[in-house]
Amino acid sequence: MRAVIFPQPGAMSYESVDDPTCGDQEVIIKVARSGVRGTDIHIFSNEYESDFPLIPGHEFGGEIVETGKDVTGLAIGDRVVVDPNLNCAHCDFCRDHQANHCASWEGIGVTRSGGFAEYVNVPARAAYTTPENFSATQMAFVEPLACVVWALRRIRVNPADRALIFGSGPMGLLLLQALRRNSAAEVVIVEKQAARLALARRFDASHTILADGGQQEELRDIVPKGFDIVVDATGILAVIESAFSHLKARGRFLQFGVAPMRASIKLKPYDVFRNDWTIVGSFALCQTTLPAIRWLESNAIDVEPLVSHQLPLSDFETVFNSFMAGETLKVHLAVDA
Repeated sequence: MRAVIFPQPGAMSYESVDDPTCGDQEVIIKVARSGVRGTDIHIFSNEYESDFPLIPGHEFGGEIVETGKDVTGLAIGDRVVVDPNLNCAHCDFCRDHQANHCASWEGIGVTRSGGFAEYVNVPARAAYTTPENFSATQMAFVEPLACVVWALRRIRVNPADRALIFGSGPMGLLLLQALRRNSAAEVVIVEKQAARLALARRFDASHTILADGGQQEELRDIVPKGFDIVVDATGILAVIESAFSHLKARGRFLQFGVAPMRASIKLKPYDVFRNDWTIVGSFALCQTTLPAIRWLESNAIDVEPLVSHQLPLSDFETVFNSFMAGETLKVHLAVDA
């Protein structure tokens, strides 16, 4: 089969590799659509928990073409999406509802072969069937939306909360829609690209603010005493540091954007103490695939406008470079395109 390979950090290729083999409790999926994510940039740059060489890609859906002899409940021809976060189900973390912190955690497209390929083998328990009317775009958005569902469970949105999101990329726009569906009274977006702000307005952002150096004053004019919820969806260190200045007393800060794993920011512990702040991380997803599927099935979350580029897998290098440069929104790779 053909696949994208990260042979080592900072290198990529598109080449022929061996077809995956199907274990007794696995299925093989013919990939229909894969999404490129900001996390893939960190993986490429060796700023994440990745192994090399690697076939990346952890947002994908497709059709089952082979099942292992011990697989039940799934069949050849089923259209499925995948939870790429694999856990052992036996360690103390897994047995305490913390499967995303499994002591033997593996990630499809992170530590083992992923969806930037024609075929991929995955444990059957990680595959979820999708509604018949699901589009290929919706299938490829299940995983990122499941991450958003987990983030909202972590942050605990209250009725009439006022929220601020830094970053209006695909994940920021999913967070915007999700907060709107979870009783937030206002959701304000700060973003440096005007086109993305226009899309945020389409998704009912209360205010959209261009990050041009004057955003601090504009934000204080909107909510002088700070926001109940502040979300970083950029992973940019300077943005994260400045975001706390807009968090009200007893506010909740959500670190959603992925920063390089060795990076650090400056934060005054006294400010956390004095303001009763809650600082929440949100790693990947945690058994939130089914709610994401239901949200998409109900059309409560609109993902079609978030895709700016749909290209063949063979064009990966060109489009990935554009993605890294911030010239695209969501990029989807279609194996048969």
